[in-house]
Amino acid sequence: MGGSGERPEDKKVECSVVSLVGPAEAHRVLFVDDEDAVRRAFRRTMSRGDIEVVTAGSAEEALEILRTTTFGVVISDFHMPGIDGVRFLAKVNTIDPHAVRILVSGKIDLQVAAYAVNQVGLFGLFLKPWDPNELRFAVHKALEQRALSVENRRLAALLSHKCDETMRLARNLENDVQSRTTSLLIGMINALDLRDTETHWHSRRVALYARRLAERLSFEGEDLLTIERGSLLHDVGKIGVSDTILLKPGKLTEEEWVEMRKHSEYGYRILEGIDFLGQARELVHEHHERWDGNGYPRHLAERNIYVGARIFGIIDAYDAITSDRPYRKGSSHDVANAEISRMKGTQFDPEIVDAWFSIPAQDLEAVREIVVNDRESYPF
Repeated sequence: MGGSGERPEDKKVECSVVSLVGPAEAHRVLFVDDEDAVRRAFRRTMSRGDIEVVTAGSAEEALEILRTTTFGVVISDFHMPGIDGVRFLAKVNTIDPHAVRILVSGKIDLQVAAYAVNQVGLFGLFLKPWDPNELRFAVHKALEQRALSVENRRLAALLSHKCDETMRLARNLENDVQSRTTSLLIGMINALDLRDTETHWHSRRVALYARRLAERLSFEGEDLLTIERGSLLHDVGKIGVSDTILLKPGKLTEEEWVEMRKHSEYGYRILEGIDFLGQARELVHEHHERWDGNGYPRHLAERNIYVGARIFGIIDAYDAITSDRPYRKGSSHDVANAEISRMKGTQFDPEIVDAWFSIPAQDLEAVREIVVNDRESYPF
């Protein structure tokens, strides 16, 4: 039951094997048979070429050899005392699933043959006495298969490594882009804070306040960072508002308020296309929406407002009430919280207000000290 059809000359086959095979085990063949004469006959059959042949007189002896030596091909007689060939090759499949397995036998019925092929994954099945050329050809082909298997695994490992390397480079590039974009945006925020002297360092304070409140609401990881980023960037759109409106000392006219309210849309557009700021951009867009739907620009209500924007609404109000202005002194923590309580359920999300009230006043005072004393190393 060996191979049929035209076969290349043995020498050519051997050259092909040499060109494909790298590891030593892909040149090595283990032959197992309980008859010494058959083992000698196999050695003679395989005497041509550079194949290393190791023989064993029993499955048990062969299993001991396999503990320390790896083979490209394992060939076993079927009928042997103790462990028969099929059970032995099944054990080989467990020990080294990449070894190519061939079964030989003086006689074998089709049922046993089918069982052997299905259970062991045989490469070939030969009847004794074998045709030397056919067996030799089959062994060379089996070695080629082993060599290809080895090469495929090497290439798969190389591809995996290359993929890992590509992903690492991509992450580094993405981190670099994020770092450069962040630096640019922080520069814009610094310019905005310096431009609007009434809200000096406001953006940095509210970003840290928002982080504290988000932590209290059990946000973590990227979600926490997104809320902090969005809070820091919330007024970036004011760069598009005219100085005559932004810096006007008196009250704004209705027309001027219409223009001022556009800063949410301006900020949303400024951040467009910056993938890592996707959700932060929603906070920028929605930070003037109200729980009751009377905010702007889209009159969203309740949970239709991005949760980061709902968090920020409370933060923005608190900072506005407690910060000094040229025309008034900032109010106390308690006064600010009383006003937030009054707007609970209308301007602000009630559940988030409750979470805000659970933050100790000293934690919020610590935020102000961080911003005043460590402006240059603000952690974005």
